[in-house]
Amino acid sequence: MIPVHEPVLGKKEFEYVNDCLNKNWISTGGEYNKKFEEQFSKFCNVKYGVATTNGTTALHLSLLALKIGKGDEVIVPDFTMASCGFAVKYVGAKPVFVDAKIDTWNMDPEKIEAKITNKTKAIMVVHIYGLPSEMDKIMNIAKKHKLKVIEDCAEAHGATFNNQVVGSF
Repeated sequence: MIPVHEPVLGKKEFEYVNDCLNKNWISTGGEYNKKFEEQFSKFCNVKYGVATTNGTTALHLSLLALKIGKGDEVIVPDFTMASCGFAVKYVGAKPVFVDAKIDTWNMDPEKIEAKITNKTKAIMVVHIYGLPSEMDKIMNIAKKHKLKVIEDCAEAHGATFNNQVVGSF
């Protein structure tokens, strides 16, 4: 059995949580959020990072930042959490689902272009079970069609594709 849902809390975790509680900063204003954003950005080799409450809000914020909204379409893998489609719907856009590859469970890049229309604004990539999607192919498609790429790395923090950390494409 691989306990993918059970947290491992050690001495340091308890020390940091108690420090937050003692300082009364258990929310966005505390020093730990800023440290996390800085260190995680560095780990992902990107200039900026923003901590959010969860993956759904991160996706929602990404879509808002890209000004994706009513009438727009976003390519989304059909094998993923419902939150990906929900985030697209939250901004008034339409999720357009693309089949997953049988051997990786990730979105099949060969099936993306058939789903692109003049309303398509972005491709939402979800790296499943720690296995990166084929980012070279996806980025080429995005570039060809002038689309934005949003990466959901909730299941793949630290994974790399061609020596590049997922989430940094």
